[in-house]
Amino acid sequence: MKCNITYRVLVCGIVLFFAYTLANKLLNLISFELNIAKTGLFHPMHIKYVAYGALAFECVSIVGLLVKERVGLWLSLSMMATFSIYIVILHLLNRYEICGCGGILNGLSFTTHLAINIGIIIILTYLLKKNETI
Repeated sequence: MKCNITYRVLVCGIVLFFAYTLANKLLNLISFELNIAKTGLFHPMHIKYVAYGALAFECVSIVGLLVKERVGLWLSLSMMATFSIYIVILHLLNRYEICGCGGILNGLSFTTHLAINIGIIIILTYLLKKNETI
């Protein structure tokens, strides 16, 4: 199996990025839940389920990248596509305020947030394509 340094660096970068955003959401769980509640898309009784579901999906994606890389890449791509659709819907409904991912990402505008998501989707697509040849 060939080892591509660019591929490895990108996978590690994605893992670190997701771990960073997951840690920030966990450390500021109430704020994360409040950001979800402020959208008005979910019944108040379902906010915790949505928050914990998103956190679990992110955690499973990270573990997948570390344990079963190809599965992790597909999970990560699915997660980022779903989350991008979510913020586009919020934007179209005039309910997107600021990014609630936490840390240095907190407070991003819609355009910046979507651009970062699209960048990550492009990287994940590249990694999936490269994974076929490794």
